[in-house]
Amino acid sequence: MPENDDDPWVIGDEQKLRFAGLYLLEYMINRPQIFQLWLESGDSDLEPILEWLMVQEWVEIREEKEYIPTQAGRNVIEKFMQRFAKFVYFFDIFSAVDLEAGEFAFAKYFDFTEDHEWKQYLGDERFEDLRVAVAEYLDIDAVEIVFMSFIREDRFGRDAAGWQFDLLLGTVWDEILEICNEAIDVSELGYESEGEAISGEAVMSDILAQGAAQLGELLADAQRVLDGKPLTLPGGRPVDRIVEPVAFPAASEFDFSSYIQPEGRDPFWEENWC
Repeated sequence: MPENDDDPWVIGDEQKLRFAGLYLLEYMINRPQIFQLWLESGDSDLEPILEWLMVQEWVEIREEKEYIPTQAGRNVIEKFMQRFAKFVYFFDIFSAVDLEAGEFAFAKYFDFTEDHEWKQYLGDERFEDLRVAVAEYLDIDAVEIVFMSFIREDRFGRDAAGWQFDLLLGTVWDEILEICNEAIDVSELGYESEGEAISGEAVMSDILAQGAAQLGELLADAQRVLDGKPLTLPGGRPVDRIVEPVAFPAASEFDFSSYIQPEGRDPFWEENWC
């Protein structure tokens, strides 16, 4: 994370490779998708990512003709799915906060039956996205938080032409950094009240406590069942799975009370977690 205002969020080549590698590895395991050793057309842009995955021993070459995931790779994606689930369940609550009223948009989540109405409500200008500030306060890499939000919004788009190039070298990474560096930070949350200075850290501590409480109410109301359909290839042929797919964890698996104090954060958020 940045040490001061003059040291913005950055993303190095190795971190970019790691994120791109995780994205591609999940695709290989859960789609599932096998890439030929002699990469053709747009897939040739995936070569540095696949080579990096080979070095990590998360993929291997089968019969000298194709890249396949390893069990070690599946273990990593299982951890990543847990990390991604925690992002979805925890950070979304802070994506739309009315700082003046002290209200969370997600408090009214179940008041909407139409998705477009909910998105319109989220877009109200009174709401601020505090996810980067939350990451900063909890000493979590905001670049990863935005990367996860881009995955969720399908911003990398595996069905679009040229997605292979964009995965590592596209402008999407510039967009991620721009979001991180232009977002509200903790220091901007400070204010004065009756001549007394209230620090941004104090404000964020209160926001986290309120957000955690709101999240608890939402999860109590939301009984989610995640159904998966068996995958088949065209013509009904069975899928050639190398390793078992990785399911998205349920909210009930996590203890979100540990999120609101930096010293108690989950070890999944450590920088070198995989």
